[in-house]
Amino acid sequence: MKQILAILSLALPLIPPIILLPSNVLLGSIVIILTASLGLVGLLMNRLAIESWASLILSLIISIVSQGYIPYILHTLLAQIWDPALFNGSIVVIEYSLVSSQLYENYVKYMRELSSRGYDKTEVNNALDNLVKWIMALLTMALAISLAFYYVITMVTIPLVDPFTALVVFAVTYIVISRYVVMRIKSS
Repeated sequence: MKQILAILSLALPLIPPIILLPSNVLLGSIVIILTASLGLVGLLMNRLAIESWASLILSLIISIVSQGYIPYILHTLLAQIWDPALFNGSIVVIEYSLVSSQLYENYVKYMRELSSRGYDKTEVNNALDNLVKWIMALLTMALAISLAFYYVITMVTIPLVDPFTALVVFAVTYIVISRYVVMRIKSS
C-alpha cells in the first residue's frame, strides 16, 4: 500500500497541467516540468507533498489569472484555458494527492516507530495497510460527493453561480468532509 500511496502522490499532481496542454502547450509544459522535478526532489527528501503543494499553487494561480475578476478588469485573459470547468475540477485530484502524500509520510513514520519498538514488521504493515485502505475509501467517498456537487453546480445554469464559485463550494465541501473523517479517526 505504501507504493500505491507514493505513486498516487507523484502522478496525480500532473493531471491539471496535462489538462492545460491542449489550450496552452508552453504553460502546461512548464508546469509539468516544474511539478515533476519537485516531485523527484520530494521523493529523495521523503516529502511527497512538495509536488502536490506546488501543483496546487500553480493551478490556482493559473485559474485566477484565466477567469474571474483579474481578466474582467484587464479585459484580457492572462492564461487561456480550453475548458475552465474541467481544469477547476481537476484541482480536486491535487487535493487527493495531498491526502495520499500525508498518508504516505504517516505510514513511513509509524512503520519506523513501531518497528524500532520491537513490533513484528508484518503485523504492523498489515495494520497500516488496513488503516490506509479505510481512510482512502472514506476520502474517495468524500471526493465523489464533492465532485457531484461541483458537477451539478457547473452543469445547471444558474446565473448567480459561475464555475469559480462552484469550485469554492466544492473545496469547502471536500475539506469539511475530510476534516470530519480525520477527526473521527483521531478520536477513535
